[in-house]
Amino acid sequence: MKLSEAENKTFGQIKNIIFDWGGVITNIDFNATIFAFKKFGLNEMDNLYTKFNQNDLFVELETGKISPAQFRNRLRQKIGRPVSDVKLDEAWNAMMLDIPSERMELLNQLRKNYRIFLLSNTNQIHVEAYRHYLREQFGLNSFSEIFEKVYYSFEIGLRKPGTEIFQFVLKDSQLAPEETLFIDDTEVNIQSAEQTGITSFFLQERDIREIF
Repeated sequence: MKLSEAENKTFGQIKNIIFDWGGVITNIDFNATIFAFKKFGLNEMDNLYTKFNQNDLFVELETGKISPAQFRNRLRQKIGRPVSDVKLDEAWNAMMLDIPSERMELLNQLRKNYRIFLLSNTNQIHVEAYRHYLREQFGLNSFSEIFEKVYYSFEIGLRKPGTEIFQFVLKDSQLAPEETLFIDDTEVNIQSAEQTGITSFFLQERDIREIF
């Protein structure tokens, strides 16, 4: 599986593809998490966490500056009453939906012709929870069995849209930016990647299968 003829003319001779996770590989519903926390009485959640804007609490979690335990305790402080770790995690993970099997098959096909990578603003709670989904649905222990390397923001301490995270990936995996394609569903991340010389594709209301 390769880029379509039209896309290949646009992107040039691409050898490496970096995929965002949520909204590109996995379907996401931010409103599901917002609604779940509102059930606990956290009515300000839609101002604290959205696709385009996150409160410092969530940024700190996604850059590994606070642990999952600290994150849960600070959520409880905002909620103002005791809520179990399990219930908090269920609410926080509610946004993480499915991966259509066709997308997983696409990734398996792309591995034959490209070096493929995953780059995500994410956190330990989401990653650990999603391992169960990958195991149950696809028999995989982690995304590392699909991608050459997986870059999670909470592990490397950097986060999109900062250009530093793209520079880190390029250097760490020895990628030439002009030979690298980045696919994301958030425009500001696309703009940042392009500042580092990476060719980018804004996946706006499209499925990744459409460009291959």
